[in-house]
Amino acid sequence: MAKAVTKSKSEDLGKRKGAQPAAWIEVHGSDERLGAVAPKLVQAAMRAMELVKRIDELDEELKGLKAELAEGVGAGRSLVVPGGCRVSVAKTTSVGIKDADKLRELLGSRFGDLVSESVSYKPSEALIEMSADGDDPMAPAYRALLTVRSGTTVRIMAEK
Repeated sequence: MAKAVTKSKSEDLGKRKGAQPAAWIEVHGSDERLGAVAPKLVQAAMRAMELVKRIDELDEELKGLKAELAEGVGAGRSLVVPGGCRVSVAKTTSVGIKDADKLRELLGSRFGDLVSESVSYKPSEALIEMSADGDDPMAPAYRALLTVRSGTTVRIMAEK
C-alpha cells in the first residue's frame, strides 16, 4: 500500500487562491531588499510569468507550424483558405562581406565602385556576379570573402 504524501502548511498556503508567495524588491547593485510588496504587484508578476511561459510555448509551436507550411506550400507560393487565412512563403537571400580589408586589396581601385560602404559593407550585384563567374580566375578568392545568408519567410494573414 502506498503512503499518502502530505504537504507542509506553507506549500498549501502558496497554492491556495489569494495566498501570496514570499516576495521582495531588490535594489540593483546592492544586497538591499525592500519588503512589504503589494499583493496586486505580486499577482501581476506571477500572471506575467504565466503569460511568458505560454508565449514561449506558442512561439515554439508556431515555429514548427511555419516550417511545416514552408515545406508544404513551397517558396513563391501562397496557401489560401477563403474566409480563413493566407499563408505566403518566400525565400530570402543576402550576400555579405567577411573581410572588407582583404576584399579591398583584391579589388584595388574598383572597391569603391563594387562595394557600398556604410557602417557595414555590402557587395554590389556586379561583385556577386564576378564571384560566381566560372571564367574569372579571381572568383574563388572573391567568394571566400563573401557570405551568403538564406532564409524563408512565412507570413500568415487573415483572408477575406
